Amino acid sequence: MISFVHLFTKHRVAANLLMVVMIITGLIGIDRLRTQFFPSFDLDIIIISAPWSGATAEDVQIGLTVPIEKSIKELAPIDSIDATSQFGSANFRIELVEGANLSQALDDINHRIKQNLILPEGAEDPIVSPLTRYENISNLLITGPLTPFELQKLALKAEQELLAKGIRRVEFRGLPAREIQIETSTETIASLGLTLDSLADRILTQARDLPAGTTGRNDGERQLRSLEQARNQIDIANTVISLDGSPVGVRLGNIATVRDRVNPKAPYLTHKRQLAVEIIPQRTENDSTLAMAEITNQWIAETTPRLPAGTELIVLDERWQYLNDRINLLLKNGLTGLFFVIIILYLFLNQRVAFWVTLGIPVSFLATLGILWLFGGTINMISLFGMIMALGIIVDDAIVVAEDTLTLYQSGKAPLNSALTGSERMLAPVVSSSLTTIAAFTPLLLVGGVIGSILKDIPIIVICVIVASLIECFLILPGHLQQSLSRGHRSSDGKIRRALDRGFLKFRDNAFRPFVRVILKAPALTLTTALTVFILSVGLISGGRVKFTFFPSIDGTTLWAGAQFTAGTSPDDVDRFLEHLEETANAVNDEFGGTVIRHTLMQHRQLSGPGVRGETGDHFGTLKIILTGELDGPPNDIVIDAWRQKIQLPAGIEKFSIRQERGGPPSKPIEIKLTGGNAETLKAASLEIQDILQRYPGVSNIDDDLPFGTEQLVVSLTPQGRQLDLTSQQLARQLRGAFEGRTLQTFYEDGIEVDVLLSLSESERDRLATLDKLPIITASGATVSLPVVATFESKRGLDKLRRTDGQMSIVVSADVNNLTANASEILSNIRAMELPKITTKFGLKSSIQGRAQDREETFADMKVGVLVALAMIYIILAWVFSSYFWPFAILIAIPLGLTGAIGGHWLMGLDLTVLSLFGFFGLSGIVINDSIVLVDTYRRLIDTGEDHMEAIIKASCLRFRAVLLTSLTTIAGLTPILFETSPQAQFLIPMATTIVFGLAYGTVLVLMIVPSVLSLIERNRGQTKFGHLHSSNAQEPTS
Repeated sequence: MISFVHLFTKHRVAANLLMVVMIITGLIGIDRLRTQFFPSFDLDIIIISAPWSGATAEDVQIGLTVPIEKSIKELAPIDSIDATSQFGSANFRIELVEGANLSQALDDINHRIKQNLILPEGAEDPIVSPLTRYENISNLLITGPLTPFELQKLALKAEQELLAKGIRRVEFRGLPAREIQIETSTETIASLGLTLDSLADRILTQARDLPAGTTGRNDGERQLRSLEQARNQIDIANTVISLDGSPVGVRLGNIATVRDRVNPKAPYLTHKRQLAVEIIPQRTENDSTLAMAEITNQWIAETTPRLPAGTELIVLDERWQYLNDRINLLLKNGLTGLFFVIIILYLFLNQRVAFWVTLGIPVSFLATLGILWLFGGTINMISLFGMIMALGIIVDDAIVVAEDTLTLYQSGKAPLNSALTGSERMLAPVVSSSLTTIAAFTPLLLVGGVIGSILKDIPIIVICVIVASLIECFLILPGHLQQSLSRGHRSSDGKIRRALDRGFLKFRDNAFRPFVRVILKAPALTLTTALTVFILSVGLISGGRVKFTFFPSIDGTTLWAGAQFTAGTSPDDVDRFLEHLEETANAVNDEFGGTVIRHTLMQHRQLSGPGVRGETGDHFGTLKIILTGELDGPPNDIVIDAWRQKIQLPAGIEKFSIRQERGGPPSKPIEIKLTGGNAETLKAASLEIQDILQRYPGVSNIDDDLPFGTEQLVVSLTPQGRQLDLTSQQLARQLRGAFEGRTLQTFYEDGIEVDVLLSLSESERDRLATLDKLPIITASGATVSLPVVATFESKRGLDKLRRTDGQMSIVVSADVNNLTANASEILSNIRAMELPKITTKFGLKSSIQGRAQDREETFADMKVGVLVALAMIYIILAWVFSSYFWPFAILIAIPLGLTGAIGGHWLMGLDLTVLSLFGFFGLSGIVINDSIVLVDTYRRLIDTGEDHMEAIIKASCLRFRAVLLTSLTTIAGLTPILFETSPQAQFLIPMATTIVFGLAYGTVLVLMIVPSVLSLIERNRGQTKFGHLHSSNAQEPTS
């Protein structure tokens, strides 16, 4: 390594060529790196969807969920199985063990299901697929004075154009669903001696497209096709249906009403009282957000002039713009920090030396971006913050090398000799300090789960920066320094430079040196005092003065106010409440100066929002609010609180919630899972937990994932029905056909999917009285009324049933306002006091899920990481100094840095977060760097025969400027973030606080504690000669 340093220092152009290579690599990286909000990460998750039209959640669980679960649960790659049974389908979320082969697991699951599953009648084959994550680019809205069909055509045309331009997927909300409905009555089909099912079969015999082979091979082959499928309202009505005993048959239009219409029960959107469709272009994690945004904006610019008169294309939510704003926010803070770093360098170093050290900053950063690109990284909020955090670290190595070179040059050595000797002498301490910093950050890569995946970019960036910095400060900087110093004169510094140097030397020799002497007279007292302060800082946490919030909330840009009324509530009543919500939201917007809300959108017949199950029906409704997302706007929680105060809940409302989409982990602050028992006991236990959560201020949106459904009528065969040889399966099939209807065919017209449906008339389906006269066909073909063969029992149903790893389960969840409550404290109280009583009472098991589970898993990984980091740092230090004892003089700096970090959170009024903990690891690596440089200098002075006490004092003074500079540059790089006021930047502040306050306090105490510990070691060991690793015998310049 030393030979490489000498080669690049002596060679005239080698340093510049290497610098050009690093710059070019970085520029390529900038051009090709993808941009996104958070880092992408792999999820080995398989999803299974099994449709069963018309089946209740209970039937789905018995007929589909449990059989599928049993057939796959013993497969080796499966870690956990979450299954949900709901009306009409079963859905599975299967997590694989880490390192499992996803393709093989897909094949195995498909094979097991096909081999073991016997599908209930009417159920469709399960669909097994890997989970693919898509991220919204923006949310668009088409609205205007259009019919539903016109709106549908515009939306589908938009989808085709966006996909053709490169958008990966387009989703819709509120898209009108066209259907051709064939409706008949119970009297009509009874008079014909048919059931709805048999009528459907007869229609299908007359309406199929079938291949009929080929003909005329000797005369030119022709394919034969039978095209009998009707594709419009008139042709379907003219279909002739055969009847038993009638040679002529009957026209379908004579026995049924055929209508081409929009599904009247489907959810729909309105914007300013006009129909609307939401269009959502999406990207995959392999696409750049900003590149996809450019495609979307280009399409918007091309499409807007072509829209029909009065039609608007509204951009509801530009997610890419928020990403761009936050990137600019971090860049602004980074550039401000860089400005402070440069000022500090010019204050403490020679102008020419400061210039070359400063030049190393962009060179190292560009090299870092090049490395990041080569390893498949992305530019995101976390990686950018890692770069800002590394802003001070990136110049630390260069400062140490440059400061030692400058000291040698000022003592009279030649420029080339100064550069060679300075880089050679600092090689061991700088490399060892870099390795200890890498050792401190590396264990963060061991943190698993969602949190580890989100925050892993910080250690990756810092490690890349350190590698780039080492290359720059040993292969590029020495060559630049020797050339620069060769061109100048030793006394060419200006008056200001000389005045600054004199002032620094005066402070060092007249204030700092006597201060070190005083400390060394009572080293044990100094060490005891520092440890006492550390214990007091830990007391701030244990005493609750500094609280812990696992992951700080990151405000989103959308709010959802969802309302669920009692079943039977008229749609008009729901719509009136949505209008009230819109009026009160606009009033809140006016109170904040009209800068909070951008758009409002009503979602009729649907409950939507993050974490909401998406129920549909006349008694559901949602008001969606798109916020402006101003960086200096009020926090969302304040806006929500002001809105809640204005809302008046009407009679008949069962549930009301205001939710927001937050950044970070997708889980909620409070999630408690109960397993075991049956649905009734789980629901009862859940309601008790919800009552307890209601008592805590700041807790909202309390709910579970086992919602009560609509009233059910349980059908049972009568004795007479059994005598008529009618089975439960035959009865269920006829009832499903009558009330659920049957899809006869599906065809496409102008790219629009159209279903042809057969059912009873809407008036009959919507009335319970129909049950009294519904004709049922027995096994012998006789027709009887339904009450003759069946009885009904009323029962409260459940919308969904959830199972986890083979057991019934329920999750109680809630949001927490971080301004007024602490989720960790609430969960700790419930876990200790209430949860054991409830689980014992109902015979259930409980576990904490969501962010609390993420927290526990992260803590477990971090405990291992702490041990790994300390062991790696100790091994590096013991190797470098050839001593078992000296590393402890350096490791003592770690708790000192933590003292400052905890105190900083207390002074700033901040909670500790997982980002604070990441900061602790980084701080541990950074704060010991100063100690390494100091101890290495002390070691070399001892080797030259200095008295150990004088060597400690001289080493402290000689490295005073380097220690001060490396700490001040790191602090300066992060200080602007401490004073950032935008709500969206708040989640970064705890980590910056950890490093800034920890390093500031740690640096001061390092200059006090390390000399004290060295003194105590020497007193205990006597005048022991210290071993060293390839140290230089060059005389240290005196001062």
